[in-house]
Amino acid sequence: MWNPSLIEERPTSHFRQSEGAVAALAAEGWEMAFSLAPAQVYPAAIELYQQGSPAQEVYFIDRGLVKLIYLEQDGRELIVDLRSPGWLLGAASAIVQKPHSVTAVTLTRCHLRHIPADLFLSLLKSDTQLSWQLHQMHSHEVCDQVSRVVQLGCLSARHRLEHLLWQLISALELNGAQKDVRLQLPLKHQEIAELIVVTPAYLSRLFNQLEKEGSLQRKKGWLIIPNPEVLWHWDN
Repeated sequence: MWNPSLIEERPTSHFRQSEGAVAALAAEGWEMAFSLAPAQVYPAAIELYQQGSPAQEVYFIDRGLVKLIYLEQDGRELIVDLRSPGWLLGAASAIVQKPHSVTAVTLTRCHLRHIPADLFLSLLKSDTQLSWQLHQMHSHEVCDQVSRVVQLGCLSARHRLEHLLWQLISALELNGAQKDVRLQLPLKHQEIAELIVVTPAYLSRLFNQLEKEGSLQRKKGWLIIPNPEVLWHWDN
């Protein structure tokens, strides 16, 4: 767990610009609850909490991406999901008072706010509107998980990859309506393969196919996407 003196910043409302229902819910209520804590800047690759550890704090993502990792018994790590601006981290574990089921690690430079779990629970019990918004957020999470299962069962691997690229463009605050968007992937090749449930070799073939068709270009670690709006994406 990383715990130096972090850079404190004044709370921002940058997440209001993010797309999606979760970001909309955040704009309605989480900013007020987490205004008790100043925004702090975390570099990439910082572990926020470990799988199996007690839920001592609840985090709010103001900017950036966080990846959730499951550690298997043989020591292999499996990336299971991403969290973008507007999401809470650790809330469910704090409410049921159970250890974290995954490890949370910053994937990009993040602006996060966090408050002690007991204070978060106290706010939920005393503020019915905040409690209702948490119910809505968890309901959106359930719906997202159902959509993910549907995507894995019904969509082609190529569509799953294009959808992931679209999500990254949105979460990294890039303008998907622009031409020639430059995207530096924050995920490793293996992690992308795990998220869309294909082998790394098959993922390489998918990238080659998209590049051959002119849907993207790869230059020195960057993806250049001429027209992001043509990427297939799941409309929620």
